[in-house]
Amino acid sequence: MERKNVIFWVGVKSTNPDIIEKHNYGDYSWMEYSKKTWEYWAKQNDCYFVHYETTFHEDLSRYKVNWQRWFDVFDYIDSKGITDYDQILLTDASIMVKWDAPNFFDITDHKFCALRGNENLKWSYESTMGYKDMFLNTKFRVNDYIASGFCIFNKLHKPMLNVLKAFYYKNHDEILEREDKLVKRGRDQPILNYILRQEDIEIKHLPIVYGVNHLYRRQVMNHNWQLNEDTTPFFVKYFYTWIFSGWPDRGKTRKDLMSQTWQLVQHHYKEYDTILDKVNHKHTHKNSTSKQFKQDLLTYFKEKEIDTIVEFGCCRGDTTRILCEIGNKVFASDIDENNITLAKEKCSDVSNIDLSIKDINTEWKYENPSVIYLDALHDIPGIQDGIDRIKNQYKSSIVIMDDYGHNMNTVKPVIDTLITNNTIEVLQWIGEDKGYIPANGKTFVDKEGLIFKFIQ
Repeated sequence: MERKNVIFWVGVKSTNPDIIEKHNYGDYSWMEYSKKTWEYWAKQNDCYFVHYETTFHEDLSRYKVNWQRWFDVFDYIDSKGITDYDQILLTDASIMVKWDAPNFFDITDHKFCALRGNENLKWSYESTMGYKDMFLNTKFRVNDYIASGFCIFNKLHKPMLNVLKAFYYKNHDEILEREDKLVKRGRDQPILNYILRQEDIEIKHLPIVYGVNHLYRRQVMNHNWQLNEDTTPFFVKYFYTWIFSGWPDRGKTRKDLMSQTWQLVQHHYKEYDTILDKVNHKHTHKNSTSKQFKQDLLTYFKEKEIDTIVEFGCCRGDTTRILCEIGNKVFASDIDENNITLAKEKCSDVSNIDLSIKDINTEWKYENPSVIYLDALHDIPGIQDGIDRIKNQYKSSIVIMDDYGHNMNTVKPVIDTLITNNTIEVLQWIGEDKGYIPANGKTFVDKEGLIFKFIQ
């Protein structure tokens, strides 16, 4: 069985006002924006999320968090009852991860992985030279200097971190003096760079797309203004993690920037599993769609900008509630008054829904909907009539249908004819597969549903 990986999120909040003031940490509220993104990403990629919030050594003045995270990491994870894991991604709370970033653990080759710290070569050089006399026999190119706030490693690297810890405790006073009075360039970072080379640890440098820091230096805070169509900042569009470092004020400035970024991207981090758990599915409610059908809708439309969705035949609103996560506005109707009452209860927590009692045979007045979900009529003539109306009035709309695989005599023959005649293009088959048994006990004969568009 494949073992899970760990996100070790460093979010320690000091209560010492001198430390907070000295390092301009502010009220630490900026950490929450980072935490939300990493919790979401960990869930999406089936990883353990471990919030490192309490250091084992209480004195954060002499034993700063930057150091203690390396000394505590393995024991801290163990203390959470997590023992059977593969790799660890250590990330600072000043880093936000993009919602659809790839699984970082897939590219490590089980080596020590890190981003290059080359945004300011003068700083990296002075940082390295500041500790050179403590590592006279260890050399590396300044271009290969790594940043320490985003690293991936595993249990094979534990001996190296033990060496780092022993070095720190042996040279503690000297290191503190250099940090605060002499070098003033980095804490754990320069010494970690030396120890990695001293212990002959193979380092895999991650491409810059995996993380961008010093955003103002990189000139990635602007956007393609000349296109007049997308104002998303470059760092959000083109990088997998966003590192809010390099600011003179680590409190208010960082908070403002991370808050503004969160406001821009937060809709991508919705907890779809939670939404799916709030509605009924076909394995217990025969008139609903399956959980897989709903998940496939969320996945297919996730990156698409959908303005208006029209649903004909909303039943009790289980799938309707999911459509509210996809479209800016949803118009849903059903001929049964009781169904509309139940659907309103199901969608009571959203405001982008218009529910009404309508007869699909007589009421089709909508202006150019982006998506139409047709689920009102369940006999061949009625289904054919509904599709013909959509083709005549809303030919450019994307269409969703379920019940394709429910039996051989309703939706399936109509859709099969449209496919054979090159009338529609299937964009994606969705839902449960052939052989699935819903609440009514009737085994599916084919895929549950599909998303299609008319061939122009």
